[in-house]
Amino acid sequence: MGKPKRLCRFTPELRNKYSFLKEINGSDSELLCGKCKRTFSISHGGGYDIERHIQSIKHKSADIAVSSSKSLTTYYKSSAPSSRDLEIAAAEGAWAYHTVSENQSFRSHDCFSKLTQACFEPKFHCARTKCEKIVTNVFAPYAIDILTNQLKNANCISILTDASNHGNIKLFPLLVRLFDPLNGIQIKILNVESQPGETSDIIINYIVKTIDDNNIRNKVAAFCGDNTNCNFGGVSRRGTNNVFHKLQGKLGKQLIGVGCAAHIIHNAIQTAADCLPIDIECIIVKIYSFFYIYTVRVEELKDFCMFVEIEYKAILGYSKTRWLSLMPSVERILKLFPALKSYFLSLDKVPLILKTFFNDPCAELWLNFIHSQAATFHQHVLNIEGQNILAVEVFNEIKQLKNNLMHKKQNKFIPLSVRTLIRQLEYDGLVQESDIQTVIESFYSTSEQYLTSWTSHFEELEIMECITLKKVPNWSEIEKVAEFISNKGFFNPNNDTALFDQFMLTVQYVTQEKIDEWNLEKKSTDQRWVCIFKYFKEKDIQCDKMIIIVEYVLCLPGSNASTERVFSHISKIWTKEKTQLNVSTLKTLASNLNRPIIRSIKSIPGP
Repeated sequence: MGKPKRLCRFTPELRNKYSFLKEINGSDSELLCGKCKRTFSISHGGGYDIERHIQSIKHKSADIAVSSSKSLTTYYKSSAPSSRDLEIAAAEGAWAYHTVSENQSFRSHDCFSKLTQACFEPKFHCARTKCEKIVTNVFAPYAIDILTNQLKNANCISILTDASNHGNIKLFPLLVRLFDPLNGIQIKILNVESQPGETSDIIINYIVKTIDDNNIRNKVAAFCGDNTNCNFGGVSRRGTNNVFHKLQGKLGKQLIGVGCAAHIIHNAIQTAADCLPIDIECIIVKIYSFFYIYTVRVEELKDFCMFVEIEYKAILGYSKTRWLSLMPSVERILKLFPALKSYFLSLDKVPLILKTFFNDPCAELWLNFIHSQAATFHQHVLNIEGQNILAVEVFNEIKQLKNNLMHKKQNKFIPLSVRTLIRQLEYDGLVQESDIQTVIESFYSTSEQYLTSWTSHFEELEIMECITLKKVPNWSEIEKVAEFISNKGFFNPNNDTALFDQFMLTVQYVTQEKIDEWNLEKKSTDQRWVCIFKYFKEKDIQCDKMIIIVEYVLCLPGSNASTERVFSHISKIWTKEKTQLNVSTLKTLASNLNRPIIRSIKSIPGP
C-alpha cells in the first residue's frame, strides 16, 4: 500500500494571493471562484490546483469580461450639476413647454433634438420620449401643485363647465375661478374627463366627485354653464331636475347660478330679427351656397361688379352656433348689393326666395337696419366675453343694452342709412314710413323683453357695483355686500367691526385721484384690488376680512366664455393626426394651460 497523500488547505498565504476565491461548505479545501462562479477542490494539489483553474478557458473568459466591463456607478454623475448643465436642462424644458403651447407632436422632437445637437449644443437631448416625460412628469404635477395651493388658500371659488363632442367622445372640462389677492383673477382647469352622456345626474356626479377630490366643497360659491334646461331648468329656473338645483342640494347651500350672458345677447337679436319681414339667415345661406363652389357663377358676378364699379370680394359664410357671426356676411352683401341684385334679376333660373328678396324694394333697407343694430349687440358681446369680466360688470353691460333699446323705442330711432332709403322709397310710393316704424319698434320691444326675461338672475348682483372701484365706495354699499355674502355663508357677521376698520384703511388708499388714474390706464377691477392688497402687504396692514368680500364678488364669472376657450385649445391639441392621444394624456396636456411655466423655467437657480 502506497503512502497516503497529505490533505491540502486554503492557507492564509493562498487567501491573500487569490482574493477572488472563497471557501464553501465549511471546508478549507473546497473553493468558489468569484469571477467564473465555478467550484473546485484543492485538497490534492493546493496552489497547483488553483493555477490550473486560472488557466482554464472558462476562467480566462470571465477575466476578459470583467476587465472590459465598467461598474454601474461610473455612469452616475459624481458631482452636483454645473451652471451649464442647468442651462441645458432649462433649454430642454423650455422647448418641451413650447411643444405643448404650440400643439406640436412629440414625434417632431426626434429630428429636432439631433438637429440642435449638430448645430448648437451637443449635450442637448430632448427627443420624443424625454419631451413627453418632461411634460407629464414635471410640468403637469408642478401646475397641479400650484392649483392645489391656490385652492387651499382661496375662500370662495366658482365652478364652470360645458360639454363638447370629439368624435364619439363627450368631453367635460371642469374649470375653477378664484381671486388671488396678489395676482388677480385666476381661471384654471380643474379636470377634464369623458362622460357617457349629458344628463343632469351624470354631470352632477362628475362635478361633486371632482369637488370632493380637491376638498373644496365648502368653498364653492357659484355655478356657471350654458343656459340649457339641463343646467338651469329654463328661463324661470323653477325646475328640480337640473344641474344647478341638484348641486345646491348636494352641497347643502345656496349658490349663485350664472348663465352665459353672451349667448343670451346672441339669442335676443336672433329672436328680434324674426319680427322683420325677411329671413336674414336664410338669405345669407342661400346666397353663399349659390356661389360656394361654382367658379362660373363667381366669374359672372365679377363682371357685374366691374359694370357697377364695385370691387369684388368673396361672399362669406357664417357659423351656425353664433347668430351674430352673420354680420360680416351681411356687411359683405351690402357692399356688393347693386351687383348681386343685377346679377340675380338677370338670371332665368334662380331660387325663388332670392328672386323674391331682390325684387323686394325694402330688401336693402332691412339689411342696413339689421347690420346697424347688430353692431351694438356685437360690441356688448365682445365686452362680456372678456376673460376676467365680473358678473356684476355683465349686469351693467346688459342694463346698458336694455336702456339703449328702450331709448331707441321711445325716441323712434331709425338709423340714418335706413331713413335715407325710407325717404327714397316713400317718394316713389313704395312704402309708408309708419309701417317701417311699426316693425322697427317691434324689433326693439322683442329684444328688450327677451333680455329682461333671461337676465333676471343677474339683478341680485347689482349691490356689488361698489366692488368694481369705478368710484370711491362708501360703507353702506360695502355693508350691503357683506350682508349678502353672510346670507350665503361665506362671511361671519360678527366680524363686521373688523371689516369696517379694514374698509376705512382701504378708502384712505382709494382716493378719487387713484380712481382717475386707474380709469385712465383702463386697469381691470381685479388688478385694482391687487394694487390695494399688495400695498397693504408691503405696509403689513391686516386686510383678511376685506379680502373675503372681494374674493366672493370677483370669483363670480359673467359668462361661460372661458370654457369655450378650453374647447378651442382642446381642438388644437387633439387634431385628427394625433390618433394615439387619449383623454388621460389630454388632461395632462390641458393642465399645462393653467400657468405659463416658462416663467418658472427662467428662474432655475445656479449651483
